[in-house]
Amino acid sequence: MLHTILRALVFGLLVQQPPAAGASAASLLARLSGTWKAEQTRIPRATDLDVKVFGAGAMDVRDVTLTIQPTGQGTFTLTKSVVGRNGRRYAPSVIEATLTVGDPVAGAGDRLTPAVSVTRAEERYLDGDHERWPIEGARVSIIVPASASGTLEFRFDTQSGRDSFGTTLHRSTPERRAR
Repeated sequence: MLHTILRALVFGLLVQQPPAAGASAASLLARLSGTWKAEQTRIPRATDLDVKVFGAGAMDVRDVTLTIQPTGQGTFTLTKSVVGRNGRRYAPSVIEATLTVGDPVAGAGDRLTPAVSVTRAEERYLDGDHERWPIEGARVSIIVPASASGTLEFRFDTQSGRDSFGTTLHRSTPERRAR
């Protein structure tokens, strides 16, 4: 096994490759600018307590949107709620983070990874007293296929791990929004 690890290091398989030629933040931002969305996530809530509180057929519903400006400024939004079988929404909340995408851009194989810093993150509850809670230490990472693709890999992490997740985002186009 040690031989395999050493061989991988020698041949550069475990070492991050230098950025691809011309992979600057400016060129990458031209590709990333716009709105990106994940497919809506729906997870059944089926414990006895879930059925008593929300009714049979309730689902956790999550919508993810990322908007990046040509300047590198961006906004990430995660909308969460429990939706009952009859369509009633319970415990709706929004996590929103403002971020900056820029240099350096790292390259590994056929993927590009720009530096991303989170400047502010908070969770807002949309019912009750509309409480707001800052999310300290949140991190975002974005991995972009080097080939022209309409997808990117997105990861959101919190210090506590609560609400951390990764997903594939798709460029939002007019026909995609119409669905």
